[in-house]
Amino acid sequence: MKTSVFSQVSIDGKLTLGPGQSSKPLFSLFDGGDMEYIHKFRGIVDGIMVGKNTITTDNPFLTNRYEENKNPVRIVPTRTMDIPLDSHVLADEGQTILVTTELGKDERKIELLRERGKECLICGEDKVDFAKLFSILEQNYGIHRLMVEGGGFLNWHVFNEDLVDEIILMQLPIIIGGASNITLVDGEGYTRLDFTKKFKVVEVQPKDHYTLLRYMKAV
Repeated sequence: MKTSVFSQVSIDGKLTLGPGQSSKPLFSLFDGGDMEYIHKFRGIVDGIMVGKNTITTDNPFLTNRYEENKNPVRIVPTRTMDIPLDSHVLADEGQTILVTTELGKDERKIELLRERGKECLICGEDKVDFAKLFSILEQNYGIHRLMVEGGGFLNWHVFNEDLVDEIILMQLPIIIGGASNITLVDGEGYTRLDFTKKFKVVEVQPKDHYTLLRYMKAV
């Protein structure tokens, strides 16, 4: 499976204007063509993955608004299933897979979601096993290309487990700052250079409102 981390970031790598805030204000800096690029990218992937915090703060639909019948399968990993049932991805008719753990599963909520036509996977004991999950998504659901639009915590997990093939960044020409703000990758981080995840630059393309940066995993 080819996995692309796709994100909108400031020059200093921030995803929002502060801890706990939505990323939506940053999208106001894009024009219609920029938004179309984002949505049409969703049309060429089989699945799109976001974390629980994105669902609770942004409440996105995660659909392709520019092309009919080209919506990706929505995948939401959450260790404890504490996601509101009225979230768009759980309340509409689109295909959604909620992924949780043995420790965090809620049988009542799972039953409610399955009654709505949503799917629930148990993948991991006390935290989501992403390597196992990615294998299941490809083998059982035919997801051969995955778009990850996660926050810093979800992104950390997929990078840390060497599951990312490509990074696509729409870098806005702004500085946000904030030591506690969410960045592209948070988590534990690495303190040794030889542990870091290495990528090579394959595209740098200046646009009117952002710079498109694309990286591929270094072999």
